[in-house]
Amino acid sequence: MYIAVDDTDSRKGMCTTYVLSEIILRSGLDLIGYPSLVRLNPAIEHKTRGNGALIANLGKGKGEPRKIGSSHGSWIFSYPGEETSANGRELMDLASEIIGEIAELQEEETNPGIVASEKKFDPSFYWKAVREEVTIAEAERFINQQGGSFRKVKNGRGIIGSAAAISWPGSNVTYEVLNYRFPSGESIGSERKMGAAVMADGIEGSFNNIDHSNNYAAIFPKERTPVVFGVRGTDPDALLNGCNRIIEEYSIGVDRSILFSTNQATDDHIIKDPVNLLPGHSYSIEGTIAGNVCAIKGGHYFTYLQYGNSGIKLAAFEPTKEFRKVFSSLAIGDRVCVYGTYKDNCLNVEKMRVITVSSLYSKAPPVCPKCDGVTHSKGHNDYRCNQCGYRSSMAVYRLKERGISPGLYDVPVIARRHLSRPFAMRNHETKELEREVSA
Repeated sequence: MYIAVDDTDSRKGMCTTYVLSEIILRSGLDLIGYPSLVRLNPAIEHKTRGNGALIANLGKGKGEPRKIGSSHGSWIFSYPGEETSANGRELMDLASEIIGEIAELQEEETNPGIVASEKKFDPSFYWKAVREEVTIAEAERFINQQGGSFRKVKNGRGIIGSAAAISWPGSNVTYEVLNYRFPSGESIGSERKMGAAVMADGIEGSFNNIDHSNNYAAIFPKERTPVVFGVRGTDPDALLNGCNRIIEEYSIGVDRSILFSTNQATDDHIIKDPVNLLPGHSYSIEGTIAGNVCAIKGGHYFTYLQYGNSGIKLAAFEPTKEFRKVFSSLAIGDRVCVYGTYKDNCLNVEKMRVITVSSLYSKAPPVCPKCDGVTHSKGHNDYRCNQCGYRSSMAVYRLKERGISPGLYDVPVIARRHLSRPFAMRNHETKELEREVSA
């Protein structure tokens, strides 16, 4: 039986991943496959702190179990197959009880939703939820059509994410090990955090662990939450083993660890080459730079991209840090593909592929052909050599060195979205893009 929950946290505390872990452990049932953390459209108005919904398949497992975490010294196992399913109503009762105990229900923006189903839902709902905006009414109709059941707390907006989690096809997967202490434990100093993040960066297949340039240990959450730290990667076993080594090396107080399959770093939110740009959507758009880059107060940079018959405003805002230096080096005529969220008639760039760069020239006085001295401008198209009196009406044009070249450019770790796939995570698509920009 699939059970999914969403919208149980707030800016002040809790984490829906912890709520799901409580459901798994208190149910006394076997976990079938991995529990999953499914991130949704990062550009919508109403969203949770990380905009992620959670799902687990619970019942009586069959096959060879594997360790996917631990709780208070006992292993948490997952089974590859299911012998019998759990009771959906009993699971929803348990989820409601746990949400009533630990969710941030006192916060106005927290509106939990629970969805249960014996089978996965049609993937179309996931794709809509990760790329567009879905209403509560739409989610209710969809769940009913799919034969699922739901329960709403307060306005129940969380059923949208819960339904989307059950709809996630899981065809493009990464993983994350989340390590908890509840209630929140000791404060971890910045030196220990950076050391642990450096160690996490050594785990094979891991990503988005540390930002050296901005002294940021990304594996530790910014907000107060039961999550002590989390490490993301492509190899689940390496993540589990690596997190255990970090906990031991830095004596980090953790009472629970659990491995999730996720859609993080998949670019599932990106719509390629749209016909029309709509607010609250994320796109990849290929075009030609059509304006000079300008900066405004606050360290924000802007330019324009010619895309089809339209001019689109592009932005690299201050939180993208050193990425702005690359962005500011763009010039009219550069061919690029930009990835980002469209909001307020502007595409907020998350990463960029520079395909070709235009040639820029600087105007300079000619060299004197008689004495090899440098001529000096004496007015419009009037260049004279002070040594021998040579005169010329023709300037020379020299090719400028550009501060940018064809290549793949990510924003720094501190500015990355959960769903955005760093170019550094090489896959077949990245290799194709590298060949294209080097051709």
